[in-house]
Amino acid sequence: MHQLLTKKEITLQLIKEELKSRKFFNALLDLGLDNCPYQSNLDDLIMNFVGLNDDADETFDFYYDVMDRHGKLITANKESIGRQALEAYDELMVEIKRRESKGL
Repeated sequence: MHQLLTKKEITLQLIKEELKSRKFFNALLDLGLDNCPYQSNLDDLIMNFVGLNDDADETFDFYYDVMDRHGKLITANKESIGRQALEAYDELMVEIKRRESKGL
């Protein structure tokens, strides 16, 4: 019987896939290939799962910076991808707690 995944496990899997996609498409961009219509975009889903869904530019900029930074740091192995996904997730959670403590 299969075990149900927790919200955190689902979110981490989404972040892993988004980081891999960013790494790939940033490499294409470096080669001069951009505006690919096939690029996946899990940003809205991830932001909703972690609770960063206020539609503010500041929120998206923060999220984008976290994901972009960690996407650049992954290497071609599962451990690296998992580690960067967890670090990105932890940064997003710290931001959620910061906002909650300030009543935002």
